[in-house]
Amino acid sequence: MTRFPHDQFAKDFLESLLSPLGQVQTSLKISGEVREMDVFFTPDPNLPPASDLGLLSQCAITAAVFEPYRSSVKVPQIRACMSKLFDLHSHLIREAKRQDRPELEDDKLPMLWILTPTLSAELLESLGAKLDLETWGEGVYLLAPALKTGIIVIHQLPKTPATIWFRLMGKGRVQERAIAEVAALPADDPYRQNALDLLGNLKVILEARATIEPEEQELIMQLSPLYLEKIQAAELVGEERGRQEGRQEGESELVLRLLKKRVGDISPAVQVQIKALPLARLEALGEALLDFTGAIDLERWLDT
Repeated sequence: MTRFPHDQFAKDFLESLLSPLGQVQTSLKISGEVREMDVFFTPDPNLPPASDLGLLSQCAITAAVFEPYRSSVKVPQIRACMSKLFDLHSHLIREAKRQDRPELEDDKLPMLWILTPTLSAELLESLGAKLDLETWGEGVYLLAPALKTGIIVIHQLPKTPATIWFRLMGKGRVQERAIAEVAALPADDPYRQNALDLLGNLKVILEARATIEPEEQELIMQLSPLYLEKIQAAELVGEERGRQEGRQEGESELVLRLLKKRVGDISPAVQVQIKALPLARLEALGEALLDFTGAIDLERWLDT
């Protein structure tokens, strides 16, 4: 079960990254004893495999379950995650039979990815977890193929752009560095703003807690400049929109006064039409009305 708020951030963050690529279900309830999968992802078969999310793209080529942990995962938690995975496999196989679809082959069943900031070498050895450096690189451990389970030790991942989205769900210095890397991405990066928005939400939630851990206090301090930047950007957009609307309103009133002098009374419907014109068109109408001799000229101009 996801622990609020850090694991909720991880769930929301994975959902925001994976949603454009396929179906994402969070807190998915499975049959039997009521339990939940944190994030269940099914790729959209009509879309090409994603490549711009680095290691996450690699994990999301096939159906996958993601179970993020804020603190180092324990053996009972790993067993619980695997138990939920196997229940999900059984559920999907039953659904395929019930709907008279072909039986799901093993490679079509979802893979489990357990995300943990750290994990001891002794525990990894006890699980039989192995590295596949050629395929996955450092920090990604795989259990026996039949178990369809991998463990991503976030703090062991190389500090490269390919791992940034997993490192953002780490702790301490690893997360701080990833936040700085995300903030340094180009403003038009498709994932940057979503990440910063979710981090801003996390900051607000942490500040509202009665007890804040020292590590969380450091995180809040790091997020504060980004949160302020977001607020300032929103204020600038609002101010610019206000100035634009003010200019447009003033221009439309001026044009209407000039038109009344030029062509006489204007119907309410036409006045509404003129007030709805964008600023550039209002300015063009202000020049054109100098040649109007009657209301018919205004109607022709609006028609064209």
